[in-house]
Amino acid sequence: MARRENPDIIISDIMMPEVDGYAVFEAMQSDPKTAVIPFIFLTAKTDIRDIREGLGLGADDYITKPFQPRQLLESIRVRLEKYERISNAATTIEKEDAEAGEYDQIFIKDGESCWFVEYDKLRLIESEDNYVRLFFDNEKPLISRTLNFMEGRLPAKMFFRANRKQLINLKWIRNIQPWFNAGLLVTLKDGTRVQMSRRAAQSFKAKLGI
Repeated sequence: MARRENPDIIISDIMMPEVDGYAVFEAMQSDPKTAVIPFIFLTAKTDIRDIREGLGLGADDYITKPFQPRQLLESIRVRLEKYERISNAATTIEKEDAEAGEYDQIFIKDGESCWFVEYDKLRLIESEDNYVRLFFDNEKPLISRTLNFMEGRLPAKMFFRANRKQLINLKWIRNIQPWFNAGLLVTLKDGTRVQMSRRAAQSFKAKLGI
């Protein structure tokens, strides 16, 4: 139904017959078309471990019962506005790229394998000692470069240094939520979760205007 109707947001109970809410959410994440839809859990569970499990999966919110209608409506409003800002930011990046006419791909060589990869497809770059691993399509080659080099090579308006070891593509962001010590937990469209420190989170919010 979600694939067919493309809803603005999904609100799901956790305790349900046959398939629980967690399984529904995980199924949604397995399809790129439904993975971008905001998702809110409703539940009578109040244990902090349950809440962390729900949010740790990458869901947008976790509302415990009983709740007032205004609580749910406020959560919906906040999530839809956030996704609109993310969408607008991605659209701005795409427009600026088109107007600038910039070269929009990078050459990658790993051993005997070579790729010309469009920036849009490069979702994540991770540091591994003096190497970096690049994630695009179903590939994840390891190349002899540093993360600092890649940060300087890639367009700053599209890629963000989330932490000491990871660069993320802003166009691949699916979900952003508060995390420990005033940081942020960012979920990419492929389900990858990236933690940001408080300092990185402040810079990130300023960059996207959120």
